[in-house]
Amino acid sequence: MIRILGVFREVSNSPNREHDDTLILKAVGEELAKLGAHMYFAEPESVAGIDPEEWDAVIPMCENPPVIKKISAWKDRTLVLNPMEGVLNCYRVNMTPRLAATPGLHPRTELLKISEMMANPPAFMSEGGAWIKRGDVHNMTDHDVVFVKKWPDAKQVRDDFKSRGITHVAVQEHVPGDIIKFYGVGPGKWFAWFYHRPQEVGEYAFDQKLLASRAAEAAAALKLEIYGGDAIVTPEGRIYIIDINSWPSFARVREDVKTHIAKHVYDRARNFKRGAKAAKTRRAK
Repeated sequence: MIRILGVFREVSNSPNREHDDTLILKAVGEELAKLGAHMYFAEPESVAGIDPEEWDAVIPMCENPPVIKKISAWKDRTLVLNPMEGVLNCYRVNMTPRLAATPGLHPRTELLKISEMMANPPAFMSEGGAWIKRGDVHNMTDHDVVFVKKWPDAKQVRDDFKSRGITHVAVQEHVPGDIIKFYGVGPGKWFAWFYHRPQEVGEYAFDQKLLASRAAEAAAALKLEIYGGDAIVTPEGRIYIIDINSWPSFARVREDVKTHIAKHVYDRARNFKRGAKAAKTRRAK
């Protein structure tokens, strides 16, 4: 019997998405049951009392550093999807250099310390403004990502971030175009996308296979197997990956994706269990 533990996301990291986060994890659990696996659930606060060797796989939605550190120590004793390294890679201070390593994948982005932010305006500020984003986790409030047209306007954003203990920001160039939400499993096993605000799009022509390929490329760079994010399609059809994160809520595509996630998790857990059993046998000889 394959035994899988799902760890919910912290409420603080799931603004207005707590219900959707819970639903996708439980929906995957229902699909895993159809495959013959048993899935149990835990709150992130309880991981200190969990023995990882009781589980063939752990699927964590949690994002806070103390929980990440605890689950990271399990990587040789159970399968973790996504790996905690991948979750940390989604912090923008880690994500930016990884995506920037592939030319043309990510808009121009500069990482700045809050304390030095106003003295270092990015060169691209004169070309149409920029988005200032908290440098660690993804959006926790509606003012964690703020557009500024001129750099002096960034001072108010800096002061707000600083008052909330944010130490770094990612300043990203504004790229005009259609905003797309995407989701994937694999990478390369399942992919879906839709316009973020369909009433506002120009419906610029683009290669949908290239979108899936670019998203998969970004996911692989961050070591993600279950992921979602945002992309921009420019009027010329160029595709940029703006953001990507581990274990999104999949709200719009939950009914479709749940079977694909469950199959992926089940196959990976079964292979991990077989490998662990074979290794144990070799050690016993």
